[in-house]
Formats: sequence, C-alpha cells, structure tokens
Amino acid sequence: MDTLLIPCWRRAEFLHHTIDNLVKTGDLSSVHIVIKPDLQHETEITTVIDRWKDQLPSWEIASAIPSKHRDTKQSLNLLSGYIYAAKQSTGIVFMVEEDVMVGRDFFKFHRALHQKEPGLFCSLSVKNTNRPTGKKGSSSEYYLSHGDFCSLGVAFKSSVILDQIAPHLNDDYLAHPEAYCKANFPQSTLHRSMVEQDGLIRRIQEAQDKPTAYPYQPRAFHAGWYGYNRQKYVTGSLQQRIDRVGATIYNRDAMRRAALKPEYFADSEPQPLELDQWETLIHKPL
Repeated sequence: MDTLLIPCWRRAEFLHHTIDNLVKTGDLSSVHIVIKPDLQHETEITTVIDRWKDQLPSWEIASAIPSKHRDTKQSLNLLSGYIYAAKQSTGIVFMVEEDVMVGRDFFKFHRALHQKEPGLFCSLSVKNTNRPTGKKGSSSEYYLSHGDFCSLGVAFKSSVILDQIAPHLNDDYLAHPEAYCKANFPQSTLHRSMVEQDGLIRRIQEAQDKPTAYPYQPRAFHAGWYGYNRQKYVTGSLQQRIDRVGATIYNRDAMRRAALKPEYFADSEPQPLELDQWETLIHKPL
C-alpha cells in the first residue's frame, strides 16, 4: 500500500480543507495516511481529524520527535515523517502539507507518472515555483527538470526517501544545517541560507542525476496565505476560520487581496482542482 504523509501544526482550518480535497479524490482506500502533528501543535488539529476520521479508511497519528534544536524543529518533524511513512510503504510516499489543496486526479497522476518514469527523484503536483517556465501543456502532459524542488504536493518512491534522504537526517544536520549543507553539497547553486528540509532535499536532488517531474497543469496548489514565514494567523472560532479559508482559497481575487505581498499570491494562486480526463501521460520537453 502507498502512504500519505500530512505534516501539520497550528492551522486546523486549513487542515480541514486539505482533508476535504483528499477525500474528494475518491482514492484514499488505497492509501495509508500518516498524520504528523509537530510539537506544541494546536488541540484543534485533533478536533479536525476526529471530524474526518470516519472517511479515512486507513490512518494513524504519528508522534512528533522531541527536538534539541529550535531552528530545525520543523525540518525534523517532516523528515522523520517521510522516513516513518517510507518504512510502511510498498510503493509511493505522497506528502501533502496542511495547506495544500489537491486536485481530483492527484493520486492517479502521480502513480501514472512514476510508472512511466521509474527513475524519478520525485514528482511534484504544483506549478514550478523555482523556475517558472511560461510553457503550456494539456492535462496529460508533463516535463522533467533538474534542481527544482518544492515541498508542496510531492510523491517519492519509498526507496528514494530511505536511500537518499534518510542518511542526512542526523544530529550534524539538525545542529548546524548551514555548515552541514556547505560541507556535504559544496557544488550547490542554492543560497547558503536555504537549509531547511526543502533546501536540503533540493540539494540532494541537485547533486545526482534523477530528475523531478512537473505537470504542465498543476494537480494542487499552496493555499496558505498566512502562517509560517508569512503574516499572522486569523482569529475566530474554528468553524469561523474554516469558513473564511473556504471563502478565500478557491477565489483568485480573494487570495490576491488576502496574500498582502505579490510573491505570496504568485506562490499560492488557486488552480483548478478538476481537469480534463486523460488516459496516458505524455512527456513534453520544455
């Protein structure tokens, strides 16, 4: 069985919508879900999970690992979650953070892509935020890339996580991530400050030959206009916040107004969650 990792922390209102869209794929019966709340997570996270648990065929809550290092606390939770999920997977590990909204063919797309391209480092489902291409393609078309990774709607073969990522989750990295990345990836083109889990994984991909794959038409989008490294959280009851998020994230104008900064909207622009039907994926080079 494949596994799905859902890291979460303090935005239960986003988690509600994330799970709602995952349920709407109709494919959760073939996935074991690992929900990974970080340390000091809000109790409302478990409230939301309780609301949805009857619609999640196979799931568990995995405990967070105590962190000795404040700066890499979030990276520890996510990377340890990847490893935990990979050890339980017989195939693919999907990762959807608490503010990523997936399309209806999310699982179908990634499975078909990994079957067609068995040598992938990973497949992504959002638009390429590292290197916008400006190229258009149909819902059945994808492209291969190098040096491009973002921690949004990802799918790895479990072997890639265990063989290539897991060895880097060690105390040297957690204690001194910048020095660790500089010593272990001296040829990297990334800025030295990009050393959280996504920067580490991007360096791992950058250093070897396995490509990433992106769809021309995204299968997900990052809806989190507030939270970690962004503006402060909204207030109100849990249901009020769920309603506000729902009234905002699927509407381009509302998201543009809420995002405050143009770059936030560029990364979080809503995408269609229902695309044209397709049967076979086609590699269309950039």
